[in-house]
Amino acid sequence: MCGAFVYVYVGGVRYQMMGGEVERAGVSDLIARRPDLGSRFNIRPTQDVVTIVSEYGRLVAKPMRWGLIPSWANSEKIPRNTFNARDDRLADSGMWQGPFKRSRGAVPANGFYEWKKPDGSKQPMFISPKEGETLQFAAVYDSWVNEHGETIDSCAIVTTGANDFMSSIHDRMPVILDEETVALWLDPQTIDSSHLQSILMPASNDLLKAVPVSKRVNSYKNDDQGLLDEVAIDEPASDQRQLGLFNDQSE
Repeated sequence: MCGAFVYVYVGGVRYQMMGGEVERAGVSDLIARRPDLGSRFNIRPTQDVVTIVSEYGRLVAKPMRWGLIPSWANSEKIPRNTFNARDDRLADSGMWQGPFKRSRGAVPANGFYEWKKPDGSKQPMFISPKEGETLQFAAVYDSWVNEHGETIDSCAIVTTGANDFMSSIHDRMPVILDEETVALWLDPQTIDSSHLQSILMPASNDLLKAVPVSKRVNSYKNDDQGLLDEVAIDEPASDQRQLGLFNDQSE
């Protein structure tokens, strides 16, 4: 599962994805137009996220609503959570199979939050790459036209089973693409479901690290760099009215 993540854009950094091609996808131009997308420490479903897609043979950065609205939907309110798409349901589910075949993207992130349950309590953990590079989450997306004729692009982050490192925290994790797999995932010519499915594997156990962070992250209203600071596991909740992970979702 991936229910909250972090993305901080730093211009001029050589991104790992496709040898720096993500920078040439126009991320800097997008963030210049939408500065609200550039420095975020508690991104939640229904908010817009930066998504890299392939269009006419080149990579393009687009803002997309996190929480997929399928093109055939009658309403923006979907009767299920669509911010994550399970890898084992992409090929057969009526919700996912269309985007899986024709509309795949990558969502850049610096890390994500997951909630561990030591002694029955929920302790937020920040999971990030050991070397500090930007991660690329596999995503699927679609376009929906509302009653006013406006097109809304939206996406879902693909999840897979947890690797050994993550299994002590949660049984699922986002699919993290490397330089080779992101090229295949974004290539519209890659349509064989078996080839696509082989990309959707847990990340290597030595890629990530995890630290406990403040329970302030439980509320979507908190969005500041202090959320990433490591805390003691037994830190008391600073706000007894904290919202749970899914309390702010529109279903």
